[in-house]
Amino acid sequence: MPNFKVLFFSIILHLTNPYTWNVSAQEDVKVNSFFFIPGGGYHGKHSPNAFTRTYCGSMKDLFGNDFTIIDKPVSKASISNVVWALNRGQKPMRKPERNKKTVIACRCILDALHDETTDVTIVSSSFGTVLAAQVGIMLVDYFINTGKERPDVNLVMGASMVSKESKLYSKLGELRNEGKITRIIYDELQDPGDSATGICGKSRMGAYARGLRMSFVIFGKYKGQPSILNNNPNTGHLHLKRAQSVEKAENFLNVTLVEYGLAGQEIKEKAVEMLKKQESEDAIQ
Repeated sequence: MPNFKVLFFSIILHLTNPYTWNVSAQEDVKVNSFFFIPGGGYHGKHSPNAFTRTYCGSMKDLFGNDFTIIDKPVSKASISNVVWALNRGQKPMRKPERNKKTVIACRCILDALHDETTDVTIVSSSFGTVLAAQVGIMLVDYFINTGKERPDVNLVMGASMVSKESKLYSKLGELRNEGKITRIIYDELQDPGDSATGICGKSRMGAYARGLRMSFVIFGKYKGQPSILNNNPNTGHLHLKRAQSVEKAENFLNVTLVEYGLAGQEIKEKAVEMLKKQESEDAIQ
């Protein structure tokens, strides 16, 4: 039996277990569960990159076991992750329960929830934004179909391959308007000038056309950027340069925990202190 079928049946058994978890068991206790789905190069030769290393280290310090890196669905070959995203970044998947990546990611989130969980925040970058969007819809469907009490669901999509013009993003917007998704953080975490933002577009054909155009740059630059294959920290494509910067991690922390306060006042204050300390260290260097 193929692996994805085993995973599919495993998650079905998990979802139908009435004793899995009960959010309302302790209403006076609030727990913010954060999950991070990294970019497609997570398992690459020089990974984790500075952004991922700094962000995940900081989040682990702040949240401990309530912060989880969802890296199992990320293939070791970055091109496989990019292709997966280009194929599925335009609209909601018809049967995400039959796809290995979405099943693993969704199961990872559900297995991490417990009685006190009140908020689920899925933070993602690059390739991870497509997977996060699809899994976010899966979670909403799960709570509707099982009748279990739904925690607040927040989606954070930085350096996003998902376009705001796509049916996939529109579906997320609909769920937010219906109160089934609490927040979608998108605009504040896109890098101006990054030609990879929204690369998946509205059609699969368009996504591949843009991907090829960004990869094989004939006359110098495409939309002001060199080839997406150029990962030089100084002269490479902005999408990859930002992935190698601590500043990107600091921006994610500031936007989610300070500006939006997704984890409450206590964590907000700790994040402010953490960022001030990092700023002082950067000034000394």
